[in-house]
Amino acid sequence: MELNYNDVENAFKKYIEECKNQIKNLFFSDEEIEKSYYIKSDLLNKGKIGENTLVSDAIKKHRNELIDIKLNHTMRVVKDVTRISEKMELNVDFEKVLKVSALLHDIGRFPQAINSNDFNDKKCNIFNGMSHAEYGYQMLYINKDFDKLLIPEKYRFVISQPVRYHQIPVLTGELALLFEKKEDLDINKYLTGNKELNMNEKIIVAALVQMVKDVDMLDILYQHLTGEFPVIKKSIVYDVCGDSLEEISKHFGISKNEIKEYNGLNNDDISNLTEINIPIQNINPVKLTVPKDIQDRFFNNENIDLKELQARRDWTFITGMWWRLNHFLNNINFVSNLEVVKENELLEKIYETYPDKYKPLVYDAFCFTKEELIDKSISNNKGQIYKIR
Repeated sequence: MELNYNDVENAFKKYIEECKNQIKNLFFSDEEIEKSYYIKSDLLNKGKIGENTLVSDAIKKHRNELIDIKLNHTMRVVKDVTRISEKMELNVDFEKVLKVSALLHDIGRFPQAINSNDFNDKKCNIFNGMSHAEYGYQMLYINKDFDKLLIPEKYRFVISQPVRYHQIPVLTGELALLFEKKEDLDINKYLTGNKELNMNEKIIVAALVQMVKDVDMLDILYQHLTGEFPVIKKSIVYDVCGDSLEEISKHFGISKNEIKEYNGLNNDDISNLTEINIPIQNINPVKLTVPKDIQDRFFNNENIDLKELQARRDWTFITGMWWRLNHFLNNINFVSNLEVVKENELLEKIYETYPDKYKPLVYDAFCFTKEELIDKSISNNKGQIYKIR
C-alpha cells in the first residue's frame, strides 16, 4: 500500500471535525468558569459575542478559534514545505512524505485546544509534562492513531519523527545530519519501514525534521500578519505566587478595579488563584521594556531558553517577540527560507503592525535581526543549500 496525501488530508480534516464536536459537548466546573472569565471579556471587546453570552459558551467559541488557528497554520506549513521541496527539486516521493509530516506535525495541538484555553504546553492537563510535539508522537506512533489517518506501516516511523522533534530548540546529533544531493532523499530506494534506521534513512529523517521545523518556525512569524497571533496581546498572564492584588496593581500601574473587572472578580482576595490576567490597555509601555540582561544575550546571539524566560516575573509578549526573532532566525536550516523572508519583507511588515507606542520596545531587535540574521547570513551562505552553522 502506497502513501496517498489526499487520503491522509481528508482523514485529518475528519479528525478536526471530531475535535470540534468534542468542544460542543464540554462541561465546565465553577472553578474553570471563574478562571476563564477574561475570555468573555476579550470576545466582548472584539464584538464576537453579546453581553448575555454565558462564560461557558465563550470558552467553547474561544477553543474553536484555537482549532481554526492551528488548522490554518498546518495547511500553510504543508503549502510552504511543498514550495521548499520544489525549489530544491526534490523527488516526488520524498515530497509526499514531507507533506504528510507537515500535515501532522502539530497533531497534538488539537486535543490541547479541547482541554486548554491557550497553547502553553506546561499548563495543559492532558500532557503530563510532555510538549505538544511529544504528545503528538505518542498519539500517532505509540497509541497507533496512524491507523485512523490511513498511513501505511512502511512510512509511520519516519513521519512520526518530525512530529516528535520539530519543537526541539536546536537540532543536534543524527537530527542535524545534512544531505549533500537530492538523490540522498530517495524514499523508494532507501526506506525500509524499520524502527532501527540505517544511515540513509537517518539522513531522510533529519531532512524531514529540518524542513518541517524551518517552515513551522517561520509560519509563526507569518501569523503576526494574519492576525492569528497578534503582536500585541490583550492581556498578560501573571503568576500570582502569593502577591496581593494591591501589589500587582502597583507593579503594572493600573487600578485594582480594572484588573477585577477584566477577571470577573468580586473582591480583592486572589489567594486562591495561581495566575491572573492583566489587561494591557492602560499599562504604560515602559513597563513592558525588555530587561537589559535579555537584550544583551540577544545582541550576542546567545541561545535563550524559552522556558527560562516564561518562568520570569518580568515575562511579557514583548520579550516573547525578542525571543522569536533570536530563536527562529538563528536556527533556520535552509538558505532558501532566509531568502524568502527577505523577498517577502517579512520583518518590515511585522514591525509595521505594532502600534506606534510599542515600536520603540522592539525597534532595535528588528534592526539587528534584519542586518545580522538575514542580510549578513544570506551573504555568507550564498549558493548553499544549508546555512553554515
